[in-house]
Amino acid sequence: MIRKRIAALPLVFGLLSILLFALSVWIMNTSGSWQRILMLGIPAVTGSITSLILGISILRKKPEGGTYGLAMAGSITGGTSLVFWVVMIPMLLVFTLPARQLEPEDPQLAQSCAQMRIWVRHIKTFHREHGRLPVRLDELVDKGYARDHLLYDPRQRRRDAPSYRLMVREMPPETEWATTPLLEGRIPNPRDGTRLIVYADETCGTIGH
Repeated sequence: MIRKRIAALPLVFGLLSILLFALSVWIMNTSGSWQRILMLGIPAVTGSITSLILGISILRKKPEGGTYGLAMAGSITGGTSLVFWVVMIPMLLVFTLPARQLEPEDPQLAQSCAQMRIWVRHIKTFHREHGRLPVRLDELVDKGYARDHLLYDPRQRRRDAPSYRLMVREMPPETEWATTPLLEGRIPNPRDGTRLIVYADETCGTIGH
């Protein structure tokens, strides 16, 4: 009985290490706090190494029956957990955390910027085909260049007026596309009061309130 209890220790340490691994993945997906992951990683790796060492030491004594099964299961669990922590966690930290940092803080603001880029492309197409800029964005909708839902910023609750307006009457030369905004958003950012603008080269920026 005592031998079986001792043989169960590698499995217990290995399972705890895997549970800590699952918890670290959850933390990475929710908060991205590598400090908290490191705090979990130290005891988890220690547990997986302990599980592996205990399991191998018991297996060397050539146990039989349930004792052998527990020791083998503990060794496999500890080794698997160690691989997770030594290989997978660093990979997740390298690829997942930078991706999280690149995610926009305000998805609706990012969507509005994307919509404004689409408008700039339609404006360029219209200019290329008609030799002039549209009078209003509605003209692009009327002539089938764009759909009417793109007229409204996702942050605009009432669709009583288009969210964007043209800032120029003539298309600037291509050498000035990076410095000439074509489109301005009407919806201010509640944090600082700035509004979105999109340049002729399709990059987004902001303008003061």
